[in-house]
Amino acid sequence: MKHIREYFFAAAMMFVGIACNDDTASTDVPAEMDKQFILSASDAGLFEVNAGQVASSEGTTIVIKGFGKQLLDDHTEINQELMKLANNANVDLATTLPDAWQQQLDTLSGLTGMAFDTTYIKMMVSTHEEIVNLYEIQAATGGNPDLKTFASDKLSGLRAHLETAKSIRDSIQ
Repeated sequence: MKHIREYFFAAAMMFVGIACNDDTASTDVPAEMDKQFILSASDAGLFEVNAGQVASSEGTTIVIKGFGKQLLDDHTEINQELMKLANNANVDLATTLPDAWQQQLDTLSGLTGMAFDTTYIKMMVSTHEEIVNLYEIQAATGGNPDLKTFASDKLSGLRAHLETAKSIRDSIQ
């Protein structure tokens, strides 16, 4: 989550920079925003895959296990597509989670029973709200046409994940 917030802050600062700089400096802003999108989306996707693995094995209900498996599968596919785009953009992706995401995963992994299920689904609502926002910004303002298309194409599935997570959360509260 911290990376996504940093992405939004960096994007806002870049827009301010565009207004203050000459035209030659502004040409690097879209490329940097695209890079930040790739990095933030990759970190979030890696978290979703790891959390999905944990949920599919540790969830106490069929619904949580099934949703965890769905997110594991869907985000693995998204991450593979993103990796190709990152390679094309010469952006190196991390293979481990940033500390903030790892702490959330560690917290989740330390829980059992209904505490696990409720914490997991609340995390999925929160992270998918942030992921949807990230992808919406990229789809609307990204500089790289391939990344804009990728973000736009993935939005309906990510929004469906969010709505499913909210529905599950509401049913187990």
